Amino acid sequence: MQLRFRRISPSGFTLTELLVVIVIIAVIAALSLMGITRMRDMADKTGAIRGLSQLQLANASYSTDNAGKYVPYLITDDSGARIGWWYQVPEFLVYFRGEVTGANGQPSKTVPLSMLDPKVVRAKRGFYSSMAGSFGLNQTGLPTSTGPSVRPAHTVASVTKPEQSISFASATDVRVSYASRLNWFSREPDKREGKTSDGGLAFRHGDKAIVVYFDGHVGEVSKFEIQEIDKSKGGANSAFWKPTQP
Repeated sequence: MQLRFRRISPSGFTLTELLVVIVIIAVIAALSLMGITRMRDMADKTGAIRGLSQLQLANASYSTDNAGKYVPYLITDDSGARIGWWYQVPEFLVYFRGEVTGANGQPSKTVPLSMLDPKVVRAKRGFYSSMAGSFGLNQTGLPTSTGPSVRPAHTVASVTKPEQSISFASATDVRVSYASRLNWFSREPDKREGKTSDGGLAFRHGDKAIVVYFDGHVGEVSKFEIQEIDKSKGGANSAFWKPTQP
């Protein structure tokens, strides 16, 4: 009986098959990265919303214990010299982040990074570890200081449309100014993280700025919506910008 042997060729990938596998892996990696980026963006936005909500909640508590006055824009001494900004007011800080004592036994003026805008903290630019790089107080319509120790502040009575007027917003400074409302360079967001001292809204969350209104609800606005306010609602004299609008 004659035995026949069949030659078996060694198996392996062809060049085409190898390229297909590489493309599939690349697509999966890209989709995973997109998913991670979206999740991170959502977490950033949630963190900003949480911080702004807590700010206005603290503001409301502060007004209850201070004859209806919201937190002042700045603190001055008897000579009129600046002592600190709104987010350094000890009583307001207690409402915002709780009682914290420093190493010297005195009340601390620091704010935990977890209560700031996560996108700013991660960028680590400018004053990323300070409130000034994350959120700003709406300065539009604040009463003018007329002498030493006068602290400009809105009051519960002076805010005529609390559901329409912003009190705090994602910003690049301790303040939010109508004049600097469109200064944000959306094409280079990383270069805008942190304090820039221009009072601009920060459209850092999906090209939108996160804002909180005096009644406590949180919203978001785009540059286009800000421009629409200019065109149809009176700009700086609109209820959005000017809490003391008649």
